Amino acid sequence: MRSVFKNCLFALHHQSQINHITGDIHYVALGLPRKTTVLTIHDCVFLTRFSKWNFKYWLFKWLWYKWPMQSAAVVTVISEKTRKEVLRLTQADSSKIRVVPNFFDPRFVFTPKDFNAKCPRILQIGTKSNKNIARLAAALKGVPCELHIIGEVEKKDEVLLKKNKINYIVHAGLKFEDLKTQYELCDMVVFASTYEGFGLPILEASAVGRPLVTSSISPMNEIAGDAACKVNPYNVFDIRRGILKVIENTEYREQLISNAKHIREEYSIDRILARYIEIYKELPVS
Repeated sequence: MRSVFKNCLFALHHQSQINHITGDIHYVALGLPRKTTVLTIHDCVFLTRFSKWNFKYWLFKWLWYKWPMQSAAVVTVISEKTRKEVLRLTQADSSKIRVVPNFFDPRFVFTPKDFNAKCPRILQIGTKSNKNIARLAAALKGVPCELHIIGEVEKKDEVLLKKNKINYIVHAGLKFEDLKTQYELCDMVVFASTYEGFGLPILEASAVGRPLVTSSISPMNEIAGDAACKVNPYNVFDIRRGILKVIENTEYREQLISNAKHIREEYSIDRILARYIEIYKELPVS
């Protein structure tokens, strides 16, 4: 709790005409003027992590969500899925919630690459339990490929990767340029996550021009649209089906890349910034 008070005090002494909280320190809104504060909520993972019988559930519900939302003039969420989740879990005032999606870093640029169908280089972003590495390992069993994983892999997932004889390489602690390079070097991206507030790798894969396999659940389903091969993230056989379809069907693969053009346009930094500027203009700035 010491860091909570420290961060609130820092925010109070460094406030500006408009205060926009974009990280997971939602609680600093409690020390800022309500009429000029905007709060962005990325997901409700803190509330899905604990049961209602756990004290931490109620701590997060009030200190990270309900009170900060009451202390902000406008609350933005990054997807319709997050909006529904916030309303369901916090019973917040729906009139102050706006959906403004994420944008991709403009340093990700379209970089064509010849696809290696014999042994594709597959990129997996993230290693937390929701990133679904266990099922991905099972889905890739017997598929000639080189799996590159971004993030520290848990011991239990390492065991499964080795058990399924997956040829994998782990990249941890990457700087931005190194991450960008991994996208450019890969042949395809697999992002079969079981839970996301948004799903930024969808935008990044689309921006670079890599065929994508992602989950057929919200919000990935809506964000990817027709620019990805959709799979059931809870079904190993369906994940495998999607991966093999991208590897084996050249025409389908190229169509996915072509379809991603609308993502590069819709989620550009200029377009998203314009939406935030419109919100800022509503605030009574002196």
